[in-house]
Amino acid sequence: MSHRIDPPKDTINSVTSRQVWRSLCAVGLALLLWTTGGFLMSCRSGAKEEKSSKSRKQESTDTEVKPTAFLDKNNGEEYNASGVIPLGDSRFLFCDNNLNDALMELVVSKDGQQQGPLVRRPLVGLGKKHIDDMEELTIAEQGGRRLVFAVTSLSVKAGSKKKGKEDEVRPGGLLRIAIQPDGFLATELMSDFRDWLVVNAPEIASSAENDPELGGLNIEGLAWDARRGALLLGIRTPAPGGKPLIRPVRIKDLLGPWTTGNLEMLPPIQLAVENAIGEQGIRSITRNSFGEGFFVVVGNSTSESEAPFSVYTWDGGDEGNVSRLPISFAKKMKPEGVTTGTVGGRKALLFVDDGGGFSVLWSDGTAFGSPDVP
Repeated sequence: MSHRIDPPKDTINSVTSRQVWRSLCAVGLALLLWTTGGFLMSCRSGAKEEKSSKSRKQESTDTEVKPTAFLDKNNGEEYNASGVIPLGDSRFLFCDNNLNDALMELVVSKDGQQQGPLVRRPLVGLGKKHIDDMEELTIAEQGGRRLVFAVTSLSVKAGSKKKGKEDEVRPGGLLRIAIQPDGFLATELMSDFRDWLVVNAPEIASSAENDPELGGLNIEGLAWDARRGALLLGIRTPAPGGKPLIRPVRIKDLLGPWTTGNLEMLPPIQLAVENAIGEQGIRSITRNSFGEGFFVVVGNSTSESEAPFSVYTWDGGDEGNVSRLPISFAKKMKPEGVTTGTVGGRKALLFVDDGGGFSVLWSDGTAFGSPDVP
């Protein structure tokens, strides 16, 4: 849960007081603190700033998060890191939307650097052609068992007129992955999940056969909501009414048959994010494992949108109430995955970058790459 902190009313008209307040906000996110009542406290300037009703630029008080490049390459190419989950202290598992039969394990040192090479973790039972464009991961626990869930974008792949290729739906669906005692990732694929989703989500059905660049179906977020007993699908496109959409899908029996008969569609939720320059869609979502609610990364819904990447806290309610955190990202960074966890025993947010890297933001607001990091 996030809280807004405003400067004293009797000083709000003082230029000096506003400058001091902004400085306090800017220094290492000094008021971004983990508390017993919530994960992060949002520090926002109380000074009135001129903002267009149709757009929002990142505030100058935001702390900029910069990526750290992975030490490894994926057959000579950058890892297109997307969803990420914690496995333990300083250990994380992420997916690559160009890697269809394995996940990658990342170990981070206590100072926020990559420790050792990335470890390939094969998805046992899944071939290279069963899915395409894996975008997000989440983790749930029940009866002492840990289950990882993954989702592909479920998008249409644009064809090529020059090559005579038509548009086609990418193979994929919803994956349930059991972490075995020996470390193997036993994987089940619900390949007809897309068909079920389109039938049960009217606001998606009308655009399901379109290219994502034209507002067609494109899923990039996934989180487990224990209260609802549901997987939360974070939709990049479409964005009805210009607001990011979450579709909760309840799993009747977490350990039951991995079929659409084990699913129930719940009402949609639209997030009340701030206006930006262009339409925004969900790029990642994760449960706050140290407090209440969720963290949601939003960004441009299509390449034509100029909306920046932003991070919000969402209280998890049906009303979609959110608060933007004073965090921005380096120009070339694409934070398409976020999770909570610990690094060197310190509570942290870890972002993975579609451009081939990651970033750690600790509970005191310091980010790896900053001179303030101990």
